[in-house]
Amino acid sequence: KTHKVSSVRSVLELSQRRRISGLRFFVLLSLLVRGLLVCAVTSREMAEGNGELVEEMTNPKMGEGAGDGERTEDYTKLLEYGLDKKVAGKLDDIYKTGKLAHSELDERALDALKEFPVDGALNVLGQFLESNLEHVSNKSAYLCGVMKTYRQKSRATQQGLPTPAITVQAKGPDEDKIKAILERTGYTLDVTTGQRKYGGPPPNWEGGTPGNGCEVFCGKIPKDMYEDELIPLFEKCGKIWDLRLMMDPMTGTNRGYAFVTFTSRDAACNAVREPA
Repeated sequence: KTHKVSSVRSVLELSQRRRISGLRFFVLLSLLVRGLLVCAVTSREMAEGNGELVEEMTNPKMGEGAGDGERTEDYTKLLEYGLDKKVAGKLDDIYKTGKLAHSELDERALDALKEFPVDGALNVLGQFLESNLEHVSNKSAYLCGVMKTYRQKSRATQQGLPTPAITVQAKGPDEDKIKAILERTGYTLDVTTGQRKYGGPPPNWEGGTPGNGCEVFCGKIPKDMYEDELIPLFEKCGKIWDLRLMMDPMTGTNRGYAFVTFTSRDAACNAVREPA
């Protein structure tokens, strides 16, 4: 049984029952009058010896990160950097998934997170966690891109401007087909919030970027079309140096156009002559 000692009257009652000694009575009374202490006294401990007083002190570290499980060593680094405790906890949770390592974040990304409102930072990190990062080579820059998009959407909402929205969930690229293309060609695919870049340069390429007349602009691309469908079409025209499909971070779909650079002018001319 536990007695809550939260008033002078309760101290007097315990003293009369000889639950606490005379010295402890005056100490408790002094602290209570000064409004400094609310403590718990157990009958069992009061009955032993001269009566022991159990005071429950609040540990400033208790509850920190409660419910989040064990923290990694990087959690402390994030706090020392100045990140909010909730933001640091969310980022540490992402670290534990293996989708991101602390070493992959540069100062630019950490500074941006530190300056972000807590709710906004948590929202951004949630979006980052749900993103497909398989072909993202610079995750720090990608996170900065997600934050930039979040700011743009928030600013548009505050100004009462309509924000682009997808009424029907757009289909993403066929990852199995993309993987097969990359394995067949040896090209790389680098994804950012603004574009999806295939190649540039091709494997074993010697020399610089192809000169004038080798790049082709391709418009009127369906918003749900990706490299898995575009690359086979352009490969018919000649050897691709790189293909850059421009993305709209506000909607998550492509912008409807791409730039394709071929290794030769003849291939570029073939692409221009190719019927849509």
